[in-house]
Amino acid sequence: MVNNKKTIAILFLLLCGTFAAQGQNVKRRIYPAPKLTPEVERIRTTMRPFKANRNVVVLPKYVDNSTSKYFPPIINQDGGSCAQASSIGYLFTYEINRLLDRDASESAMNRFSYKFSWNMVNGGEDQGGFAEEGLFLSKKYGMMTEADYGKSGTYQFKWATGYSKYYNAMKYRTEEILTFPDSIELLKRYLYDAGDGSHPGGLLAFSTQSGNWSIDNYYDGPSGTGYHSLLKGLATTGAHAMTIVGYDDLVTYTDNNGVVHNGAFIVANTWGTYSHDRGRFYLPYDFFRDASVPEIQLSNKMQGAKVCTYEPKVVFKIRLKYTSRNDLSFGTAFTGDGKSDHATLYSYASAFHNQGGDYPMQGQYLSDEIELAIDATPCIMPAEPQNEVFYLAVRKSAIGARMGKGQVESVSLIDYRSGKPMEYPCRSTVFPADIKPGLTEFSVAPGACILASASAYKYIEDNNATDKVFLIRTADGQNAKLRFSNLDSENGTIDIRYNTK
Repeated sequence: MVNNKKTIAILFLLLCGTFAAQGQNVKRRIYPAPKLTPEVERIRTTMRPFKANRNVVVLPKYVDNSTSKYFPPIINQDGGSCAQASSIGYLFTYEINRLLDRDASESAMNRFSYKFSWNMVNGGEDQGGFAEEGLFLSKKYGMMTEADYGKSGTYQFKWATGYSKYYNAMKYRTEEILTFPDSIELLKRYLYDAGDGSHPGGLLAFSTQSGNWSIDNYYDGPSGTGYHSLLKGLATTGAHAMTIVGYDDLVTYTDNNGVVHNGAFIVANTWGTYSHDRGRFYLPYDFFRDASVPEIQLSNKMQGAKVCTYEPKVVFKIRLKYTSRNDLSFGTAFTGDGKSDHATLYSYASAFHNQGGDYPMQGQYLSDEIELAIDATPCIMPAEPQNEVFYLAVRKSAIGARMGKGQVESVSLIDYRSGKPMEYPCRSTVFPADIKPGLTEFSVAPGACILASASAYKYIEDNNATDKVFLIRTADGQNAKLRFSNLDSENGTIDIRYNTK
């Protein structure tokens, strides 16, 4: 029986090794290098060079941040989403959890959806992109969690629907996108303590090629972190993005001339746990030191991120139906005098900005009806609260192979400034409203409507609307200030404004 048990154990190990080897050798589509667009070039001008603000005398011999609770499970990417899987699925998720001290494996609410950002920036095509695109989207709009985004097929190019999902996404932001000098020691320093003494340190996104590379999946040389996959020859085709999660100075690599080199970065790929060694492999420092290696083959330009949380104060909720989402973009504006009937200058959201391809609002084969959230907080200027008017513009442009058609079904403004959300419907428009070429505008005045329980007030003095401010109690038990203005006796109208501060 003992021998039989040993035989079964040996067979089991051999089978496991076979399955692992098969996983490591799975053929993946090789994607071409993405086009460097003017938008990406503009994003790069906003990135900040990293500088360490504390001195460290001696770095440890090895660091592996992928073993931290902040790092999510290894991703098996869909399509050409590697840049978003590495920057959002790994790096952004890790940094937010590091900031909030959360466990990435504990809940899908603690992980961020790379498909959310990928389907915002890929133009509705299965293609690659740049890590900084997703990080910039999270800086300007926010990032949706895996729990809120849900599941989707590669070729659905899905956008989620639901105000609360987008409102939640707004809370998680990139504060700064970091770039790094060509210095192995400084990169190691960032991985160790992010340059500010924090532990664990940061992660780095980078790009390389991945077709025809040579990886030894049976490396048994020295290491402090225990992985058995070592890159021995750079790829020569395609384009790929991955994440550096640590380093190991004890790893050795022998080049084609028999010269032994010490040290390697630890790379987390996005090809599932059966790739390499549990989804990770060593990338020797020496390849980055070789000046003859072209940028497209292995880039020295890496990205990191400093993240933050954010609380939107005033948010538009929009429900619409439209057949070709890349025609549309959404802008917000604000006036404080209460007199303007339209806005002159709109600030446009980075999400839903002529993005997503010629598909219905939720994606290919999916519904053309969607509910979105657009943050109006950045457009607020100092003003008397009772005179505020917020504007939303839906801009329709001829983009793509076909012009879409549809309607806005409802618009409201949700105000979080008093601590309790107050929702104000748009009363300036009859719904549904057709989305026409150019601007379709909507306005909401938070003080223009109120449910109140109060006695009658004298609001006319000497045939004019009184300039007094009245204190009333609203139907939900709050105190509010009520003010009358612009009496029009001929038409029998008067403006009523209120605020709850």
